[in-house]
Amino acid sequence: MTKDCSDRKHTPIVSQAQRGFFGAELARKRAGKETKTGMSEEELARHLRETKGKKLAKRKHKRNKNASYSKEAVEKARSMV
Repeated sequence: MTKDCSDRKHTPIVSQAQRGFFGAELARKRAGKETKTGMSEEELARHLRETKGKKLAKRKHKRNKNASYSKEAVEKARSMV
């Protein structure tokens, strides 16, 4: 039982890790095994085709180096070291 997402906008793949996950899902689906996403082979292939040739981030989120922390958080972190 798969969901039909052809008329619905999906969230794009934005990282290499996600691309790897969807590639593994497609391989599982083609091998006849159960997938974690429950998507059809066509949907998985479409997701991967959309990212073909694109330069993706290694990770989904980057850490904010300019983040401001409370004095309590800074003191707690210093005391842990």
